Amino acid sequence: MASPSRKHARSLTESTHRSTRDGSDDSGSERFCNVDEELAGICIGELFELDPRPTFALRLDSDFDTAFSPVFLNGTLRSDRQLMNAIPFRPKSHTSDSPPKFPPSDFQRWIKTVATTDGTTPSFLHAGILWASFRVKRWIVISGCHVTGHVVHDATFDQGLSGPPLQSELTNTLSAQRMEIYRKEDTPRPRRVLSSDSENAGSLLDHKASTLEPAFITPGTPDWTLPHPEGELSPHVIFARSVDWAATPLGDMNSWSREFRQIACLLMAHPFPLALFWGAELTVIYNKAYADTVAGLKHPNLMGTGFKGPFAELWDTVGAIFDECRRTGRSVAVYDQMLPIERQGFVEETFYTWSLTPLYGGTDQILGLYNSPFETTRQTRGTRAMKTLLKLAQETATAKSVAEFWPNILSALSENEFDFPFAVLYSVSEDEEEGSVSQSSENSQTFKTCALEGTIGIPAGHPSTPQKLDLKRSYGGFVPAFRDSIQTREPTLLTIKDGTLSESLMENFELRGFGEPCREALVCPIRPTTGENVLGFLVVGVNPRRPFDDDYHGFIQLLDRQLATSLASVTLLEAEVRRGFTAAKAAALERSRLTEELAVQRSRLQRIAEVSPVGMFSVDAAGLLLEGNDRWFEMTGHSRDKIFAMSWMETVHSDSIATIQEGWKIMTEQGIPWSSELRLNKPWYDKVTGDKVDSWIIAACQPEFSDGKLKTVMGSITDISRIKWAENLQARRLLEAEETRRAQNNFIDITSHEMRNPLSAILQCADGISSSLSDILDASKLNAEAVATIKESIANAETIQLCAQHQKSIVDDILTISKLDSNLLLITPVPVQPVEIVRQALQMFMVECQKVHDIKMTFHISPSFEQLQVNMVMLDSSRLLQVLINLMTNAIKFTKSSPKRTIDVTVGAYLEPPEEQDANFQYFPTKKAKSDVTTASDWGDGDVLYLRFEVRDSGCGLTAEEKNKLFNRFTQASPRTHVQYGGSGLGLFISRQITELQGGEIGAASEAGVGSTFAFYVKARRAENQQDHKAIQKRVSSELQSKGRLSINTPKSQEEHEGSMSTLLQLRDTPPLSSPSSNPSDWHILIVEDNLVNQRILAQQIRKLGSTVHVANHGGEALDIIKETRHFRGREADGIHLSVILMDLEMPVMDGLTCVRKIREMEADGLIHGRLPIIAVTANARGEQIALARDSGMDDVMPKPFRILQIRLKIEALLEKTAKMVMTDADTLMN
Repeated sequence: MASPSRKHARSLTESTHRSTRDGSDDSGSERFCNVDEELAGICIGELFELDPRPTFALRLDSDFDTAFSPVFLNGTLRSDRQLMNAIPFRPKSHTSDSPPKFPPSDFQRWIKTVATTDGTTPSFLHAGILWASFRVKRWIVISGCHVTGHVVHDATFDQGLSGPPLQSELTNTLSAQRMEIYRKEDTPRPRRVLSSDSENAGSLLDHKASTLEPAFITPGTPDWTLPHPEGELSPHVIFARSVDWAATPLGDMNSWSREFRQIACLLMAHPFPLALFWGAELTVIYNKAYADTVAGLKHPNLMGTGFKGPFAELWDTVGAIFDECRRTGRSVAVYDQMLPIERQGFVEETFYTWSLTPLYGGTDQILGLYNSPFETTRQTRGTRAMKTLLKLAQETATAKSVAEFWPNILSALSENEFDFPFAVLYSVSEDEEEGSVSQSSENSQTFKTCALEGTIGIPAGHPSTPQKLDLKRSYGGFVPAFRDSIQTREPTLLTIKDGTLSESLMENFELRGFGEPCREALVCPIRPTTGENVLGFLVVGVNPRRPFDDDYHGFIQLLDRQLATSLASVTLLEAEVRRGFTAAKAAALERSRLTEELAVQRSRLQRIAEVSPVGMFSVDAAGLLLEGNDRWFEMTGHSRDKIFAMSWMETVHSDSIATIQEGWKIMTEQGIPWSSELRLNKPWYDKVTGDKVDSWIIAACQPEFSDGKLKTVMGSITDISRIKWAENLQARRLLEAEETRRAQNNFIDITSHEMRNPLSAILQCADGISSSLSDILDASKLNAEAVATIKESIANAETIQLCAQHQKSIVDDILTISKLDSNLLLITPVPVQPVEIVRQALQMFMVECQKVHDIKMTFHISPSFEQLQVNMVMLDSSRLLQVLINLMTNAIKFTKSSPKRTIDVTVGAYLEPPEEQDANFQYFPTKKAKSDVTTASDWGDGDVLYLRFEVRDSGCGLTAEEKNKLFNRFTQASPRTHVQYGGSGLGLFISRQITELQGGEIGAASEAGVGSTFAFYVKARRAENQQDHKAIQKRVSSELQSKGRLSINTPKSQEEHEGSMSTLLQLRDTPPLSSPSSNPSDWHILIVEDNLVNQRILAQQIRKLGSTVHVANHGGEALDIIKETRHFRGREADGIHLSVILMDLEMPVMDGLTCVRKIREMEADGLIHGRLPIIAVTANARGEQIALARDSGMDDVMPKPFRILQIRLKIEALLEKTAKMVMTDADTLMN
């Protein structure tokens, strides 16, 4: 369905076509013949139809001596019956007979002259219309504007005119009295009224003028030059009488001759602009119309002075004409001449049709010049504007695509150098990096980019016109105006006066036209009438010698409308061309594409074979080597020159000859693949020890048959010499390893540290690989083979994440055991909401339970919890989550394969340690005395509570014997538990230890084949100070990221793999609970890390958040960078921004602890303003190491490994805390 604007355009065009086909319209105008549909078909008929001026068109080869046969009549002319009758058009009734012969009129002769003469021709007055013309291809277009007015009766000039004699140039000083007369003037000045309706886009083309009133009325006063004139005098005449004429070359008015008085009276009474230039100095006397339309601000000082001085700006233009008229005595008429007049405070581009008539005054000498100027500025500018619009229509009509449309615009505008001193054209396209955005939303500007299509009057490579602009990220230049116009969809005026246009933006422009700098510019958004999206921006300079008035505004509106209409035509044509592709051409393109892809694939496989560490080969049915890569020749030692049937058998050791012969028989006779280990004759040397050992390979071969006959055998060989050597070496050192096992246990902490360090890089790299490949898969159209390869790579990356998460869980358990054994595990209470903790923990496993394993998971709040009105309590949420997640993963692990699959989680609250109602439930007996950690000061003085958490599942259950083995170190219920479900046997032991440290107990009830119930309680206190709910959510989310683990560490089926991945993705993709004011794109982060791999990966991931990243290899470099920031004294104005520092601890040159101490010392000495937020990022995760980092000046600690979401939450919390401290300090200073 066409849009309303499109319908209007079509109906208007149809109306135009109809009027030109039969020469009639609804007004009943007479029909005309020989109409031409081609003119209406080139998209300018619609433009002429909208023209408010009467307009018609003729063929250039017409017979202009007879009645006209118009090829086009616009609506304005057709609706004016009187004007239609005044123009010699040929009626339709004369189509068959020869038209009657009449003598050609002056109007016809003028049109004939226009049609046969090249160059500019004057306008012509006919039927009260001032007509102008221009040619378009093989037509001539004639349009006119109304000129009406009342003519005051002119006095008759006597044959002899005498005036003052020629005098030398005198200085004319106007008195204060003359100025006062004009200040008191209250009679409205007669002037030519221009259309001020800015909403009328055709105001520039509508040259109708309002009625001109007489300059003044002097009833009974025939001569205003008399000493005591009778009657009423106009203010202008009163002013003229106040001039001290005696001080001018004209002399005192009493000395003026009768003839001169008569012409002076005629001049003052005339309604049109008239002026008299007298004597050699061209002393000026003029009427009121001349003062208003020509003199401008030069009046009243112009009266009685020489013409050359006040009009110095145009004397070079008209001086020769004045001299020629005075020298020859011939009258001069000049049509539509451009005169640069400074009449409104600036040099203005004006056009006048004016004449000079010499006055002799009854003598044989020329005493003066009679000047009658008629301003044609509006008509001339309108004609120029129309030519530009027509040129634009012609140029854009040839474009067959949007890409061709842009240069055609600039080509059309380049011819009008005065109205377009400079121009910039940008096209708009979707941002490839941001993805596809709905084209119906104008808010999609943040996802658009602009490409420079060309400029006019601007040198190439100018900084104000970059090749690419990003509407989201770019600032300065014309981008703010682009953003505004994309919302308003209307042309926007930029001016230097209001600051929207910068003069520096236009420096070094190669300005055209008058060569003067522009004070204003226009930004026009270009969008087709058939759509809503802005597809381009046109920036043009405003003519510096023209005010941006309603006429100029109307011209720009017409230009904008023309661009929109033309672009709509181009886009529709382009869409039609795209739809017009035949199936054969599409098939040819597809065939070409597949051929290219095949060549690329072949080249890729060849390169893979060349660089592969695996030997690749192919042999024919006779055993003749056909192909082999370099690695194959290197591993086998086969000669490249001596190749014959079965020659490769000579490279096999005699011990493996029988094996390979058997394999050849299997492949050739049975036609099935074959693989085996083979020993080669070529020895293998250890690169480290230099030992000579046997060379072994694994050969994997695949036979290829055609029509039932063996064609080739392809295969690969892998060098396993080192593996064989390692197996022997492993057997020799088995006893040695047993002896060193006990010593290795002492290095658990060190091992844990070294394992944590690369785990961050592994997790972050795997996350990045998986996310990037998924984005490519979603956004690109790939063939099936590429899609399969990408999916396989994603699966590999996800497997890496699973393995890394598994390794992280093991490292965490080992470190926790180490802390427990050393009594270093600390309980740190924070205000939390227990219900919120449980809900977020369950949310992590929701997808895995419900969608993968079909487990119904339910959360219950015990009535006791609501009766005690528990809301905020003090406890260690991190340790609580560690136990709760451990029990949840066990429940999922043992329930996923049961016929009935349910998990129920319950939370309750008690004033005393809870007693179990289930007789089968039993807490684990412990010999340790229950600790009361709530007595410490950081727990507060709130009431003591006991919070109980229960996880009940319908899994396989436990026997009584298996139940007794629970909660012990490295112990599982039975050997089959590890075989079937995996695990290390540390989870429940750690859970018991953590529960007891919090003053609680843990226990279980289970029945084989029915299910199990695990429950524990911890001691807590009511929180005295309430904390923000969002802050609690952020902390719990961060702790979930840190403590989260998978229910299945080593998936044995696709279902288990999907379940583990769903939980892993829930951990990875949970969006951060950011504050509205937090924006990572505003962060400037300094990463201090000596490990270049970790440094690069962390910087890459943080940059993906949109943050600015600086890096340093050690503490010394970090201090140097800080000295360049705005925090350092003396660099407040020009230093770089710095939001937070991520500091490693163990580094060469200067470690992290030393560096942070120096930073805090510099803050104390005033070298650094405020307090720099610093987070320690380290693999030293023991409690005493974290405490030492905080004591040294770190604001927070982020143990490795971590995901990027965790460090983001740390940064947000620290920056929010720092901002509150700054506000508090500011309030303190103000108070």
